[in-house]
Amino acid sequence: MKALILSVSTGGGHKRAAEAIKESILVNEPDSDVQIIDTIKYINPFLDKLVVGTYLKSIRYYPSFFQYIYKHSDDEGKFAKSSAMVNDYLTKQLYPKILEFDPDILIATHAFTAQILSILRKKFGWQKSSLVVMTDYASHAFWVHRNVDAYVVSNSDMIRELVLRGRSAETVFPYGIPISQSFLKTRPKEQIYTDLGLEAKKTITIMGGSLGLGNIVDILHEVVSIPLDFQVLVLTGSNRKLYDKILELSFDEEKNIVPLHYSDRMNDILKITDLLITKPGGLTLTESFIMGTPLAIYSAIPGHELQNADYLLRHGLALDLGTGENCAEKIEALLSSEEDLQNLRERSLQNGKPKASQDIYLLCRQLIDEKDTGHLGELAKISSIS
Repeated sequence: MKALILSVSTGGGHKRAAEAIKESILVNEPDSDVQIIDTIKYINPFLDKLVVGTYLKSIRYYPSFFQYIYKHSDDEGKFAKSSAMVNDYLTKQLYPKILEFDPDILIATHAFTAQILSILRKKFGWQKSSLVVMTDYASHAFWVHRNVDAYVVSNSDMIRELVLRGRSAETVFPYGIPISQSFLKTRPKEQIYTDLGLEAKKTITIMGGSLGLGNIVDILHEVVSIPLDFQVLVLTGSNRKLYDKILELSFDEEKNIVPLHYSDRMNDILKITDLLITKPGGLTLTESFIMGTPLAIYSAIPGHELQNADYLLRHGLALDLGTGENCAEKIEALLSSEEDLQNLRERSLQNGKPKASQDIYLLCRQLIDEKDTGHLGELAKISSIS
């Protein structure tokens, strides 16, 4: 199989989803040629800095502006024309690479690149298979376009969402967000505790995504005020100032507090975590479900994270901490009830989809082999169930 995966580095989840798909294809067909392109950076590094930089700054410093853009580009289509113009340019610049590589299938793991698949077919006559893999728990107009063969979504609720956006239910597959199979290989808890400088007891983990966003310090103050016996692991991502602040606080508190930069062993961390306090990013939720980790969420980024939060709360999958202010009482009540924690664990596990990468590979293979049979959707869904 020759596969070209188009992503954009606006967050770790899109890239990791692309890598998980590549891994699954190569495990199943070792002779495959699979390439991942950081699309905007590949085409124009200056434009990448502008687009990605603006995106990251808006969610960090101007969330209300990001919310405005997100909402109106979805509900009213105000930015559809400008988005199409940018993607027309990107597609034109990318097309020679696609012709040279000549993939059997094109896969998009980012909303920016999803429209490129549609433009390729509509304006450039590209007729080979195409697949969009969505990396959150709700949809947005930027993800959904005509002239795309299939969509992989994180949950069955999204089938109806895409149907309302004009897609056929037979083209939407609720296989989940793909993760690397290495995530499923965890170590004994005792070894994890030792490596992280923790004791073998109840553990709360606090995180704010790869950027270390949110009022984590305030939440930590709330958490350590709870008169129960537990320890706290704080993941600060790339936020160096936050790491230094947590380290400073760790010397002043009676509870064991351990700050940690970005970790590539989230499977280990989630395995020993009794409660994860986090912003509701798509990949974080996916990994938590697979490990059966109880969730408490705070300060969702306006837009996709608010939609993720809505999915969680609608299905009873998380404790809602709002902005995180005065959250000690809610957290204490949950930690004091093993029954409530166990219910959250079980609901998380029920939502976990550890076979997503394999199911996506099978769908890719069928999109390639059976594109013109007219029975593609039915066959692919049967293969996932079996």
